Amino acid sequence: MTDIDESALTPVKLQTFCPYKGLCSYYSIGEARQAAWSYLDAYPEVRRISNFVSFEPDIVTVHLDGTQMRLEAGQSVVPHGPDRNLDIAEVAPAPTPGG
Repeated sequence: MTDIDESALTPVKLQTFCPYKGLCSYYSIGEARQAAWSYLDAYPEVRRISNFVSFEPDIVTVHLDGTQMRLEAGQSVVPHGPDRNLDIAEVAPAPTPGG
């Protein structure tokens, strides 16, 4: 987290669990709720991502060394996660008749 202004990150109470990376913590940036996340203590197999911060490109604008980061051609942002107003029908497969 040394490359970002940590004072701009406000921790939120929400945490989620990833079976591959571990416990994920979220941050708001000003009025942008849950605009960033981090695995503060990622599993040993992926320890190199510990303390890195990721940003939601559809919520905040990120600049690196004065250059605005943009999605590459062909990339898109897919809504996901706890703050995306998903309902169970969107995340669970529909039951099959008679199944």
